[in-house]
Amino acid sequence: MGDTTMPGLALHTGATMTCPHGGTATILPAGPPGALIQGMPVATSANQIVVAGCAVTPPCASVQWANVSSVLVNGAPLLVQAPPPTPPPVPGGGVCIGSPTPAPPMVLAMQILVTGR
Repeated sequence: MGDTTMPGLALHTGATMTCPHGGTATILPAGPPGALIQGMPVATSANQIVVAGCAVTPPCASVQWANVSSVLVNGAPLLVQAPPPTPPPVPGGGVCIGSPTPAPPMVLAMQILVTGR
């Protein structure tokens, strides 16, 4: 079996994130879940992360996630959050796109325990 290292914690669609300006970042599933974390679909590079309610003009519209794993779910790399030195809130592993001041989203809450079989 090949190396399937994960450079961080698996991100899931139930993670709570905001843009740096207070907008809500939401992970939109790309289709049926390929794997679940505590009942929530894992996030992959096939998902979109959209932002609503950003307070700047022009507003943040989406998040481009940079931290991906070599682990594939339905053929797409799993999105991962670098292990935080402390529990969230922590900067996310991507950048908010659309505003004049692109910056990482803030991960406010996520499941940090994953089990697999």
